[in-house]
Amino acid sequence: MRGRRWATAVAAMTLALGGLVGASTPAAADPPGGTLRGVYYDFQFCHSYGNQGLSNGQWQWFYCEYRASGPSGSGFYFLWTFTY
Repeated sequence: MRGRRWATAVAAMTLALGGLVGASTPAAADPPGGTLRGVYYDFQFCHSYGNQGLSNGQWQWFYCEYRASGPSGSGFYFLWTFTY
């Protein structure tokens, strides 16, 4: 019985450590020279904020990148800006 408890504890620790390592790695690299300015639910808001910064001279170029966040099909829009 003692061996079974030990094996269960080791398996639980292995799963927990695997989850920590998987959660700490980035999903994707930043585009070269890009700066992440915000994450939004709505494409229109992401695009309007990008245009506002463009017209105020905060950055020279931007784009809103969509990334799905799960199997439900919902996701987020990431506002990337570039200054040259």
